[in-house]
Amino acid sequence: MTYDLLNTFKKYFQDDNVIIDTYKLADGYYYVFDEDNNFEKMQILKGQSDSYELEKYIKIRDFYSKYIASNKALDTNYTEEIDGNKYTMLKKICSNNIYTLFFKNKNVLGICNKDATKDAVPIEVFKKGIDKYYESLMKLGNNKKEEILIKERYTEEEIKTNEERILKAFDKVYQDLEKEELPKEVWIKIFLKEDIEEYKRVSNIYIKVKLFNTNDNNIKIGESTYGSNNYNFGLNSKKPYLELKSTPFKIGSFVSDTDIELINKMYIWLYNNVAGKDMLRLPKDWDFHGIPKEEEEIRDKNTYIIKVAGNNGNARIDDYRYISKYNTKIRKFICKNYLEKEQPITFQTENIYGLRWYTSNIWFAENEKSIRNYIKDSYNDYEQRISKSMLSNWKKEILKQYNSIFFELFEEENSKNFINKLDMIAIEIIEKMYVDNLNQKKRYIYNPKKAFDLWIAYKQYFNKKGEDEGMKLNNIQNECEEIIKQEGQIKTDEQYYFLAGQVVYYLLNQSKAEKLTQDVTEPFLKANTIKKLKEEVEFLYQKYNYNIYLKYPKFNNILSQILLQEPETRIKENKEIILAGLLANNLFYSKQENLNNGGNENGEEK
Repeated sequence: MTYDLLNTFKKYFQDDNVIIDTYKLADGYYYVFDEDNNFEKMQILKGQSDSYELEKYIKIRDFYSKYIASNKALDTNYTEEIDGNKYTMLKKICSNNIYTLFFKNKNVLGICNKDATKDAVPIEVFKKGIDKYYESLMKLGNNKKEEILIKERYTEEEIKTNEERILKAFDKVYQDLEKEELPKEVWIKIFLKEDIEEYKRVSNIYIKVKLFNTNDNNIKIGESTYGSNNYNFGLNSKKPYLELKSTPFKIGSFVSDTDIELINKMYIWLYNNVAGKDMLRLPKDWDFHGIPKEEEEIRDKNTYIIKVAGNNGNARIDDYRYISKYNTKIRKFICKNYLEKEQPITFQTENIYGLRWYTSNIWFAENEKSIRNYIKDSYNDYEQRISKSMLSNWKKEILKQYNSIFFELFEEENSKNFINKLDMIAIEIIEKMYVDNLNQKKRYIYNPKKAFDLWIAYKQYFNKKGEDEGMKLNNIQNECEEIIKQEGQIKTDEQYYFLAGQVVYYLLNQSKAEKLTQDVTEPFLKANTIKKLKEEVEFLYQKYNYNIYLKYPKFNNILSQILLQEPETRIKENKEIILAGLLANNLFYSKQENLNNGGNENGEEK
């Protein structure tokens, strides 16, 4: 995986500007000191700088001064006990060269927040840690395994001169921040004023030595040195060949010293730009000018789809796929109002993400104010974005159960599992919505009707037999309307199930209760045998017949047929028709009643 990305994009990462162009400075206080120990100061707050010019100067130097990871920090392990308190400087300095000092205010008594003194050390102890920091810089490249990696080391004069400058700068920074009300944890970064090429030179001494997971196993082959990869592998530095248990990969790998530098830059770019965000789509011809936007169309391009997480200041690739000829353009998807006679188009798109957005909000949004991309959130970060949201519990469960299927459909152009589960998903959504709406006395059944339309649109879209789902529903409604008008006979199973839905909706709407309880509505929706369906219809009739005109022969004609006939096909095969009967304009209402109960003007007069 790492090597696939490297081999595809390595030419871009040979240029540091690819990373620097999108490099972001962390929130904190930044100081630049000249040779006379005078300083300029800048603050980054919520990603925004208070000095544009100073930010430009600092950003590139910050990039060359960061340590690779906390386990690659320079040794500052100085410990001292004062008045019974033990203080340690272990991993409290996070820079990598003689011209910078990076630390957090929580580590220094006097400038740390009063609620964050646990890790803080006295200023004199911190200064001794700085001394240890420079000792470690001096030792870089000293052992035999490191000698083959670097061509130069620090001189004693460089170390001495710049340590003195940093200590003086540290004192001034301490005095400057001592009286400020600092946050609980914020970066403090000190830079000595030097040319950028000098920053690159001194940074390279550290980088060369620290890029491999461990240098104990490095081997020299020709002009190149090979060592164990440090990226996206949870290697134990003492046992780098153990089988990995916490990653998708089973064994480690060796990589050259030139490639490991490019991999490091690639992972810096990933961390700075996409860590913790949604799926990243990188076509093979992506030039890394900016960041790919989700809404950007991709037309028939070989594409990497990856999910990147932050891991202690580094990028970690948690999900990775390569798709040949990936395409965000789809053949036209059309959704209609299938339960109206004219069946007007309510939505259409040729973009897969437009379809995902529409599906998400028709099937999962609670109301117009809660519109969000719930489907995308469910497979990108269910625990944070869905499980803790205000969505109904049943919607959370559906998203949890089927998020991998949604991911395959919308991210991988793989519809097989979605097609197999479509009816199951849609029926559960529509039934739950229907119950919710009745319980809240929302008689216009707006949401479940739209959810039904979307289900039918998907069935039509993936229908390989070429059947017209809309035409089928239209024909059934017309046939049933004539049966009611003429007080005729039910002749087909589809007519039976559609009219069963019409009867139940009409009966439910006779209730004078403010809310219809779930135990009244759900048993009919969940009925899985003809016997059970008839029992529920009869139960509802007995419960609400006080409000039905005894001399309503058209209703009585249909009700008696529903209770007496035995359809040949099972309920399971006709869920679509039953739900259509529930959701369509009710044919038992008069014209005026239809208008008042969500129907249209074509309702049958009593």
